[in-house]
Amino acid sequence: MEHANIVNELIIILGASVAAAAVFTRLQVPTIICYLFVGLILGPNGLGLVKGVAEFQIIAEFGVAFLLFTLGLEFSLPHLIALRKVVFGLGSLQVAICIAVFGGLIYLARSVYAISMTGTLIAASAVALSSTAIVSKELSQRNEIATAHGHTAIGILLFQDIAAIVILVLISVGSDASGEELILSLAFAGAKAIGFFVCMVAIGKWIMPPLFTEISKTKSEELFVLTVLVVALLSAATAHSLGLAMALGAFMAGMMLGESHFRHQIEAEIRPFRDVLLGIFFVSIGLMIDFDLIQTFWPRILFFSACLIVFKTILIGLLCKTFGNSPIVSFRTGLILCQGGEFGFALLALAVKGDLVPTDVASFFLSIIVISMGVTPLLVSNSEKIANYFLARQRQNPADTLLPDTTSHSASEMEGHVILCGYGRVGQTIARFLQQEQIPYIAIDDDPVRVQRARLAGENVEYGSARKLKVLMHLGLMKANLMVISFDDHIAAKKMLLEVRQQRAKLPILVRTRDDAHLLELQEAGATAVIPETLEASLMLVGHVMVALGQPGEKVFESIDNVRNERYKMLHGFIVGQHGPYGMSRYKRRLHPVFLPASAFAVNKAVGNLELEPLNVKLHTIRRGNDIVLDANENTLLLESDIVVLSGEQTDIEAAEAYLLSGKSLLTSN
Repeated sequence: MEHANIVNELIIILGASVAAAAVFTRLQVPTIICYLFVGLILGPNGLGLVKGVAEFQIIAEFGVAFLLFTLGLEFSLPHLIALRKVVFGLGSLQVAICIAVFGGLIYLARSVYAISMTGTLIAASAVALSSTAIVSKELSQRNEIATAHGHTAIGILLFQDIAAIVILVLISVGSDASGEELILSLAFAGAKAIGFFVCMVAIGKWIMPPLFTEISKTKSEELFVLTVLVVALLSAATAHSLGLAMALGAFMAGMMLGESHFRHQIEAEIRPFRDVLLGIFFVSIGLMIDFDLIQTFWPRILFFSACLIVFKTILIGLLCKTFGNSPIVSFRTGLILCQGGEFGFALLALAVKGDLVPTDVASFFLSIIVISMGVTPLLVSNSEKIANYFLARQRQNPADTLLPDTTSHSASEMEGHVILCGYGRVGQTIARFLQQEQIPYIAIDDDPVRVQRARLAGENVEYGSARKLKVLMHLGLMKANLMVISFDDHIAAKKMLLEVRQQRAKLPILVRTRDDAHLLELQEAGATAVIPETLEASLMLVGHVMVALGQPGEKVFESIDNVRNERYKMLHGFIVGQHGPYGMSRYKRRLHPVFLPASAFAVNKAVGNLELEPLNVKLHTIRRGNDIVLDANENTLLLESDIVVLSGEQTDIEAAEAYLLSGKSLLTSN
């Protein structure tokens, strides 16, 4: 019967959320306020239709975990290292000053509120921390994670999550603990956190990539989604079992996968689960609002809520300015982090349970936190306008739009590039010409083996399904100059055309098909040009790509004629994927990348001295760092960490690879 009540209450919440979201969206009110409103109306202090507040808070924690998991996908370990000054410098100062100021004010009023010293520290900490859930969601929706104010805000939030763990340890130890017990408890918690971090780095480097590669080979979307869910939840549960925050564990898992070529596909698959559970999280906050308390003390609650918002905005803004940010960025960061946070609910709940804070005092602070969280979406969405109003004499620095020291080469940050949907024979042909003309591109393919090998060869390829609009958006669809659908599936191509045209009506889109049977159908769906396959058709498509990008026609035709004169030598060979060469080409020759470590036989040897011709293979290209050695000849020396791309048949390539690495050929070693 109890389970039936929870299910019924969940149906009521979801149904009310759908109706309220439809109304609030038309009124252009942020959805977070919608969910808070639903919780307030349905909760024990409203209509009383939902009473299982504790149960829904448990469900809601998974929403925050998934949010931090997707946020972690936007970061990487180099990102976190680059933000160390923000996380540990700016973040620590913000938390320390806020706790000191709020704690001092609460201590002065202790005679009125009858609160202990430990309770004072907890209450001050509850309002000092900001809302990771709301800030992350709002910044993500506005594509502002990669901005200077976005990175600064996230960096401060990361330290706040770490600080919350320390505060939770203080509560668990209790107010009667000796100094030695407290130090030992904090040291033990720190050791667990460091150990968890090291383990996650190791798992992310050696276990995650091969795991997702094998899962992707099955071509099962259900299995891929289940794997993502298990990884996110297992990391969050492990962190929770160690006494750390679930959200912090999920963030670490996302960060470990953030550098993999599965990132865009993972984010597209996990987003629906995240949004639904996150909506329940905000509803659970609304369920906790004590409407009677607000009615009785609303002037006092509104006053202190305003004081909290103003003080944190000014303090964080000044700290950001001190750390070298521009006034606009500093002020916007302050507005974004001026609220209380969801960790405050957990701290106050534990404090009440341990008789450290009176129930009425906890409800009072809870109301302040909820109100400050409720106005946050409006402050975030209008932060630029508010900052410009108060800082009318300051001009926005163009460098503030993106963090200058970011080391990420995210596809969403590319501009004027080409999106190649499919990286089979045709896609690779186009990519080679784009590389030759130094035109930026990014390719997407759902063959994990092909993607892995292409990335090893230095190609800019991501794993994922180009048939999903969200994946294309992550690849920078709104900033691309051209999109090419190079795989032969007219049904999927038509669906993609219709979806993309709703986002960008004038984007040039070229489509490859096996024949002209569906030419008119694809043109009506929005294709700029439809080109049939075969090798010559690949060259025609390259000509269209170059002309569409503004390259001189004579130069394009000259390049194509050179390929013809060389009997298509440039186009011979391709990177083989999971399903092999079937249906891709009548040529048996293929490309294969070989990485040369310091111990390789071929290192510091000239290409001509290696005598690759007897092995029936040819040197296709040499990748050196991020560059291609375009003028390679017999006198070119192969260096340590070079990637040599060989052209030949499978058995010959295997023998040549063994020869380059050890000096012995597989064909002659037996």
